Amino acid sequence: MSTEEPSSKRPSKNAKSCAECRRRKVRCDWPAPGALRCAYCEDRGLFCEPQRPRTPGPEVVRITTRARLANLERSQSSIWAAVRQLQAQSGIAASAERPPSPSHASHVDEGPDCDEESDATESLSPPNAPIHLLQLFDNGVLDSGGNESGHGHTAASHHPPSPQRVQDCAALRALTPARTDMITIAAYASSWLPLYASLLPMVHVHNTPEALLARYDELQHEVDPIALATLLLYIAMAVQHAPSTASFPESENMQHLPTFVKTVSDTVERMVISDDALGGTLEGIEAALLFLRLQLGRVKVTKMWLLTRRVIALSELLGLPRATATLASMPNSVDSPSSDPDVARLKRRAQAWVSVCAIDRFASMLWSLPLATARYPLPKEPLLDCSTGQVNAQSYLYSLADIASRVSELDGMISARKPPSELFNAVMQTDHELRSLASFPGNEWWKPSNEFSIDVVLQYWHQYYSIRIHLQLALTYDGQSEQFAFNFITCLNACQELASRYLLLRPAAPAGFFANWVIDMQAFTSAVFLQLASYRITHKSGPGGFPHGFDVGVITSLVGQVVNAMGSSPGTSGNGFAQQAASAIQSLGSLLQRPNMQDPQRISLRLPLIGNIQISKRSYAKPDYASGQNVAPQNVLYTRPQSAENEMAFLDTNSDITSQQAPYTSDAMDMMDSFSYSIEIPETYYWEIPEPY
Repeated sequence: MSTEEPSSKRPSKNAKSCAECRRRKVRCDWPAPGALRCAYCEDRGLFCEPQRPRTPGPEVVRITTRARLANLERSQSSIWAAVRQLQAQSGIAASAERPPSPSHASHVDEGPDCDEESDATESLSPPNAPIHLLQLFDNGVLDSGGNESGHGHTAASHHPPSPQRVQDCAALRALTPARTDMITIAAYASSWLPLYASLLPMVHVHNTPEALLARYDELQHEVDPIALATLLLYIAMAVQHAPSTASFPESENMQHLPTFVKTVSDTVERMVISDDALGGTLEGIEAALLFLRLQLGRVKVTKMWLLTRRVIALSELLGLPRATATLASMPNSVDSPSSDPDVARLKRRAQAWVSVCAIDRFASMLWSLPLATARYPLPKEPLLDCSTGQVNAQSYLYSLADIASRVSELDGMISARKPPSELFNAVMQTDHELRSLASFPGNEWWKPSNEFSIDVVLQYWHQYYSIRIHLQLALTYDGQSEQFAFNFITCLNACQELASRYLLLRPAAPAGFFANWVIDMQAFTSAVFLQLASYRITHKSGPGGFPHGFDVGVITSLVGQVVNAMGSSPGTSGNGFAQQAASAIQSLGSLLQRPNMQDPQRISLRLPLIGNIQISKRSYAKPDYASGQNVAPQNVLYTRPQSAENEMAFLDTNSDITSQQAPYTSDAMDMMDSFSYSIEIPETYYWEIPEPY
């Protein structure tokens, strides 16, 4: 038997204090090197023994510093929840949470991952689990019990609210208005919510003032940043639709409404939308969709476009595209009772994905940019409601958006310099699709109306895309041959129809309608084309003129009425684009009416989606029609924008028309021009108006 003393009995080698002195935290002095007791134990008659190492047994559980901090945070959250509950029961106003200590605040600002709520295991567990891995545990041998359907819950369902989340909620709650003002805001929201919902699907909409007020009361004591952000977005959109005379005296931060909307937008974006942990949840995506709708009214094109791409990526990571197919494969899933939580959540995911695809198509239609969800078709719904005979606005808008995506493909063909015959065939095919769509509603639906409605907006956009389909080929028509004559006539008729509808639609549109600036820009496109067509018809020098019997006086009068309507359009949506567009049309008309000079005359404009653009009228020798030779039409340069920082720059018509020397433009210039689609470049680009043939 070994005589070696067990390790738990041996004294520590480097310990100089006895066990009693170490326990009492006092100095341990020894009278002599071989003394049996230290001076402290000798004076008090205590048993003196050396320190001995302690080996923890298997029953001892080590607690890390991170675990202790997590326990403290949970305890703090529980205490705050109890305090808020007591305050709610006793009717005491909720007090502001104590701000974090400076050391903690500095730690929070060090990096984007402030909460440190996820470890390495969670980072390897995305919400959209791969199907092949799930099938390993759900097959003929194993059964997972459908546990994979639990993916996609919010981060708050896995962890208690952290101090940073509590602080964010306090900052968001500070922006909410007083309840007396909230009653007025809820009344405004009830008027515009049906308008938004008829165009784009909205999930979990509080479509009554009572529901919005009830949600306001519920969130006064909850620690849920996504829910608070959603409520603030509703409030900001309602404020956009409030009349200019509206006031909210009880809410100090709502004395200047544009500043309030900007503050809400920036705060929600910083605390919720840009947070991957919150934005990557189903609730976060739903909040981001509301945020995108708010940006529509604020004319933030670049921000909305980039955020749309981010929301699509997060939705794909969350597996939302599968929800629609899974729901369709389930028998009687549409009519299943809502009490089934799995089916209810699957429906919610499918609705969220449809909303994502819808807003992507809507944004692409407005700005002629490529689709990111082109391979995900939207659910097919009838264009006409069988019960009422009314046009289904969402279904009509989706069909129009699909045609608009093909208009963008036409622009791509022009950039790729496809043969004119191929381009003409593509234009005629797209025109056929647009005419087929127009044939579904009856003639009664197409009658102009001076009352604002979604049907009137859809009719207006339908005419605009008739212009966009034929615009490129119409600009090359020279009036001498029948080539592209159909495109010119169709585009001219559509421009006249759109201008006439603009005179009825724009004065009736609400001041806060998010698409007002889009409507103005589309009317600007039609007015400029009408000016170019009138100029060519008036100054045509060949025999026979334009043989289509167009009355230039009627067109000129129509353009003048559009300018007057733009100058007096109500509201501030679009930051005054309508008024400055009117000035640009007048400047362009003045340029076209000036007599031809040897040196080109130029004006400088600044347009949204284009940037800085200098426009000049060329001076060419008139073609010799008597010689019988076919003279090819001169070409027109593309327009291209400046940098992204000028995404929504507005017209600058302050510069006078000047006469400047410019180099002669060669025949290698591009064939067509478009005011509504452009490619970004950092330099100012020139666009020249050709002389008539």
